[in-house]
Amino acid sequence: MEEARRRVEAGENSPPPPPAAPATARKAPRQARAPRATGAAKVDPGAVPGAQYAVWRSVQHFCLSDSLPDASARDLDHLVAWSDSIQPFRLRPRIVARLEADGSWLPVCYAKDGAREAITQAQAERYRAARVEGAGLSGGAQKPLGEADHPESTLSL
Repeated sequence: MEEARRRVEAGENSPPPPPAAPATARKAPRQARAPRATGAAKVDPGAVPGAQYAVWRSVQHFCLSDSLPDASARDLDHLVAWSDSIQPFRLRPRIVARLEADGSWLPVCYAKDGAREAITQAQAERYRAARVEGAGLSGGAQKPLGEADHPESTLSL
C-alpha cells in the first residue's frame, strides 16, 4: 500500500508526455502574454474568531445533506490533527467546514496527514451548493455511500 501511495505522489503512474511536434517553417514571434494571476481566491479558515468547525470523512460525505460530521470543535488545528484517527491512510483528504451564522456549513480546508490544505472559494461554494441540494458530488466516479459509511453521532472535541 505504501508503494502505491509513493507512486501516486511521485507521479509514476502518469502517462509519459506526448512526443515533441516536428519542426516546421518559422512562425512569426508571439506577443508576450500578460502575467498569470496568482491563483484562485482561497478560503480563510480563521476568518471568524470562535467559530464552530466540523470534519467529514470526505467531500462525498460532506455533500450529502443528511450526513453527520465525525467530530466538531472550536479549535480548528486540534480538529484537523484528530481527523487522522478517523482512518489513518486515505488518498482523499477529509473536509473541514465552519458553521455559518445562517446555520449552513462552509468548507474552509481539507485535512490530510494531520495538516490543513487550502481550499478555493469556488470549491467551497460548489461543495456547499451540493450539500444544500442533497445531490452529492461524486460525479459517478465513486460508489454511493450506504448507511454504514456514515458516523452515527458527532464527537465533540
